[in-house]
Amino acid sequence: MVYGGMEKPKDYYQLLGVPRDASPSAIRRAFQRLTRRLEPEHGEAGIAELRAAYETLSDAERRRRYDDELGSRSSPLDWSFVRRPAAGDLRRPLAPTSLTAEIVLRADEAAAGTVLSLDVPVAASCDACSGTGGSLFDCGRCGGEGRVLRRMPVPVHVPAGLREGSVFQVRTDEPAVPTILLTVHLRRL
Repeated sequence: MVYGGMEKPKDYYQLLGVPRDASPSAIRRAFQRLTRRLEPEHGEAGIAELRAAYETLSDAERRRRYDDELGSRSSPLDWSFVRRPAAGDLRRPLAPTSLTAEIVLRADEAAAGTVLSLDVPVAASCDACSGTGGSLFDCGRCGGEGRVLRRMPVPVHVPAGLREGSVFQVRTDEPAVPTILLTVHLRRL
């Protein structure tokens, strides 16, 4: 766009998805989050513009000059720096994975079978921001990551007759961790 014969500078705030009063740490987090997301898709070319925005906004003097230049060329009703991501724009998919763990049983527990309760760490999509990391600001609950760690209790029915080194599988109701592979070790007295 051209305003009064001069090209309007790129809105680095809009590019990084941060408000004009964003703190340096919010700018850094937004830059890191966007470069992680863009790297596989666009390589270094797609990140060059983000890097220019980050370098300008993270340096206090350069940011002041940029703000002056941007403010002198935008109208008071210019809300172009405010944006909402499209539905699903910033969602971070969680690929289902299997966990592996080791359990230690007494010989009598292994022979007869037993029930254990495991407390499994699970990375889940953040409910507060629906996994986006935040739209205009970083989500306060997940810090802009889109994921939170939580503990999932899993009851484990250990079958009877297991030996040292036996491996068995436990299915869970958690989509992010559908199965857990457990290796049995016998406690030596």
